[in-house]
Amino acid sequence: MQPTQRNTRAGNPTHTLPGLLARRAKDRPDQVALREKEFGIWQETTWAGFLDRVRSFALGLVELGVEQGDRIAIIGDNRPEWVIAELGAQSIGALPLGLYQDSISAELARMLEAADARLIVAEDQEQVDKVLEVRDRVPGLEYIVYYDPRGMYGYKAPGLMSFEAVEALGDRFGDRFPHEFDRRLVAIEPGDIALLCTTSGTTSVPKLAMLSHANLLAMAEQMVSVDPMEPGDEFVSFLPLAWIGEQMVGVASALLAGFTVNFPEETGTVRADIREIGPAFMMSPPRIWENMVSDVQVMAEDTTPLKRWMYRWAMREGVRAAEARFEGGD
Repeated sequence: MQPTQRNTRAGNPTHTLPGLLARRAKDRPDQVALREKEFGIWQETTWAGFLDRVRSFALGLVELGVEQGDRIAIIGDNRPEWVIAELGAQSIGALPLGLYQDSISAELARMLEAADARLIVAEDQEQVDKVLEVRDRVPGLEYIVYYDPRGMYGYKAPGLMSFEAVEALGDRFGDRFPHEFDRRLVAIEPGDIALLCTTSGTTSVPKLAMLSHANLLAMAEQMVSVDPMEPGDEFVSFLPLAWIGEQMVGVASALLAGFTVNFPEETGTVRADIREIGPAFMMSPPRIWENMVSDVQVMAEDTTPLKRWMYRWAMREGVRAAEARFEGGD
């Protein structure tokens, strides 16, 4: 495909999410941006490597015919490929839509129809099966891209391809048009739509909400001003990336402050991975904290008297230290 002409307004690229990524890759190319645990080993991606993969995926989308304003859905667990797909879509003016990984087929079809999605990035066989089940209800859906190949051998469907295949398309496109990615990147304005999110659906079926780059970065600036984060700090991304709260911290704040985002190996290993990483900052809804406290209290009651005494002593001293820090003391 030939590169198309598009609006090249002179915006400030560092005031957009992919623009911030480009700046991080330039200023701190060798610093770790993303870390994913796979087969028990943490795999690291630097800021430069992060940008390279975003560039490859973005240009792969261009090669597939994705245009400015097209909607790109993403569904799956938290993985580097999620944010790579999101930022890749944003880099060319497409609109990413995050979907919850536990959505049933009917819910998935409704949101894909509402967004008129042209392409969906689905994590694995489970998510691909759900998409294939409802594909007839979404006539505009041309491509299904998966990034976990386990169980996908032998699958044949129009437009079904791997994440790596899209990146390879982008690499070849970039060889032919080496300046196309940068040209599209600088054309993105802070006021452009960066993300489509679903509402909670508490009063009716979920609806689509549009958030701009400026909106997301304004929230991130407020977050970082209240709880300062900086390069070298660690964050564990385990809440759904379809949720705006995780987007605000795990994507927007990470790009703004430059801290490292870690992705757990599996849902069941989240707590162990959190202990291993020792994040400088965590954000969760109250129910998550309540479950953690409940589990710890149960374990404390079931242990030996000595360990129970140590737990109570440590909690008492920890509360005292936390209150002193909140009050500005040492």
